[in-house]
Amino acid sequence: MRLSLYCPSCKKPIADLHRNVTPTQVTCLSCSQRYGVVYGKLSKRSSVTEALLYLTSKLPSFYKRHYTFQITTADRTLKCLQFSVPGKNDVIPVHRGDVVSVLYTMQGYVMKRLVAIANHTTGKSYVLPNPIPGTNQHVVTLITIVTGLVLLAFLNGGSVFFTSIFSAIGVLMYLKLTHNAQLSSPALNATQAEGLRLIADQRLLAQQRKLEQRVTELTHECQSSQVLIEQVQTLKQKMMQVDQAIYSARIYRATTAVDILNKQIANNHRLIREYQHMLKMIEIEIDTSWIADQLPDAENFTRRILERLHELKDIEEQNQSLKLQLAAYEEVNLLGIEKYDE
Repeated sequence: MRLSLYCPSCKKPIADLHRNVTPTQVTCLSCSQRYGVVYGKLSKRSSVTEALLYLTSKLPSFYKRHYTFQITTADRTLKCLQFSVPGKNDVIPVHRGDVVSVLYTMQGYVMKRLVAIANHTTGKSYVLPNPIPGTNQHVVTLITIVTGLVLLAFLNGGSVFFTSIFSAIGVLMYLKLTHNAQLSSPALNATQAEGLRLIADQRLLAQQRKLEQRVTELTHECQSSQVLIEQVQTLKQKMMQVDQAIYSARIYRATTAVDILNKQIANNHRLIREYQHMLKMIEIEIDTSWIADQLPDAENFTRRILERLHELKDIEEQNQSLKLQLAAYEEVNLLGIEKYDE
């Protein structure tokens, strides 16, 4: 099933979501609106109602509903979204365990206004009738109001005492009647099962990135070593054709250098196989974590992967030793320098 993001303004698709590659920013090609994105699984959800004005059951009443969402993202971090909307009813169609995305307009790299929440598990979405200002914008508006009240009082010769009283009342009314949204990244709690699991997953994701980079490096090293072997073999053939007796020592060193390079290539191929195997295991663990929040044997698998990676350090150290041995061969160094200069 393909998960897509739609622009709340023009209703056009703006991005496809993939759990392994999740955008944090998207731009609508139709209306050029830029949005920030939080995508992940809803791990916690709370919703409470606050009565702003309640007289009797027969008279009109005014309510405000406060939401707190905790979202576990694809990169195994936590995002906490807190916001309030007018009304008494619970209107946001998301539940714990649903895969959701949050869209918001941006001011620099922070939230400016909360715009929409989509539930990719059920296919439902909620576009806020009036985008909710973020914390920064809320604070700027509040400071502007207070500054305006103070300046107005001074220009009209008002007392500082009454100005302070009216400013405080104005601030309290503003905070009570307005709505705001806050997006934060809470720290992981290492004393709780969820925090421990996410920390372990983050370690695996960090290892995944390192292994992918290392596989690329090892593949390049194999190709470079193979080219170097061919160059040394060609040089060896030339020396044998000219005078095998005169060049006997250099022919011997060239033969030894080729043997070392072949050992290095063999080690690299083994490391590539092992690292690719580790990458598949890590992918399985991350996929499993995405599906199930709590797994009794998750920590054991993480530990096994890290232990196996530690064991493979012996082969990496052997490769380093072989590189040091190769550095002693003048013929190999010269060929390497010539190749670099080209």
